[in-house]
Amino acid sequence: MEFQQYPDVRLSLLYVEDEPEIRELLRSVLVRKFPNVDIQTAENGMAGLELFREQRPDIILTDIRMPVMDGIQMTRRILEEDPAVSVIIISACSETDYLLEAIKMGINRYVLKPINHKLLFEAIDDCAARIIHGRQVKAQNELIRRLNEELEQRVADRTAELEASNRELQAFCYSVAHDLSTPLRGINGYSNILLEEYSDRLDDEGKSYLERMGAAAERMGQLINDLLELSRVTRRELHREKIDLSHLAHRIVMDLQQHDPDRQAEVIIAENIMDEGDPILIRLALENLLGNAWKYTTRVSSPRIEFGTCITNGETVYFVSDNGIGFDMAYVHKLFIPFQRLHGMGEYGGTGVGLAAVQRIISRHGGRIWAEGEPGKGATFYFSLRRPATGALVES
Repeated sequence: MEFQQYPDVRLSLLYVEDEPEIRELLRSVLVRKFPNVDIQTAENGMAGLELFREQRPDIILTDIRMPVMDGIQMTRRILEEDPAVSVIIISACSETDYLLEAIKMGINRYVLKPINHKLLFEAIDDCAARIIHGRQVKAQNELIRRLNEELEQRVADRTAELEASNRELQAFCYSVAHDLSTPLRGINGYSNILLEEYSDRLDDEGKSYLERMGAAAERMGQLINDLLELSRVTRRELHREKIDLSHLAHRIVMDLQQHDPDRQAEVIIAENIMDEGDPILIRLALENLLGNAWKYTTRVSSPRIEFGTCITNGETVYFVSDNGIGFDMAYVHKLFIPFQRLHGMGEYGGTGVGLAAVQRIISRHGGRIWAEGEPGKGATFYFSLRRPATGALVES
């Protein structure tokens, strides 16, 4: 690369030579050859060092033998202060020891006397190319850094906007769901009054309509309650503390058995599973997962439910599995979407909000949840409570 190809690039060069005639002659040659280089001269190493500290030139071109301070001493001092500066040494064949020392110090090029101008120009061009490339890399890195900062700021601003929007949306949903409860209770209440106090004035078709209206109102009430619960899960402030997940699972299963004492199911719960999380939210998540396992094994002759831990891709995660109705993996993406159900309401109760709440709880804890299933062969839900996962704390 020839430096003349970059007319807009300005460089500076310091030429140190103790012979005035040689110094001025070579300077005039360099000025003609490199018109876009600012050239300064100095008569010895000490003057050159002082001028370097004042001007900070890009390239140093220096003779070796000079009074007061020679070129080797000056170069050593300069490289100590600025290791990135380019240095070209002019050396006589008899100065081999000096030249070897200069090479060890890290000079960029050397030119032997008598000076071959072509070789000197090539040496200066090489140094200029290295400097220009360094400037380009620095400019590109600065541009990348600035773009990254701008991108990070845009992401931060957008994230703040989305968080504010989500808070407003959650508050709106909570308000709407809460305000719908009152007129819905009125509809349900008046339909019951009509059935109880005016049934003798209604024919069978009219009674059927009222019963269906009451059932619809009751289901809508359940949907509203679930919406409120989903909103509370999102809005509740997270309080982490140590939780005995095994003990919590045992209590949830006992509650399920008390509400359905005729059910006989094999329930296996691994002992001494400990972790950290919000006790209220984690209980709600386990209630939904174990409750679903309990619900979807009602038609199995020998129901089996298990809560424990396993290693997945080197990570300790928790699981709730059952041998119930299962599901088709083609629809697994719908499991955690509110009000999406893979089984009809007539078969199993619920509104389809429970797993959406579980997903939000796990996500708020920094974990993840996923599921595997097969129709007629049960389902398994895996989850972690933090990322990166550090594994469960198991007490002996």
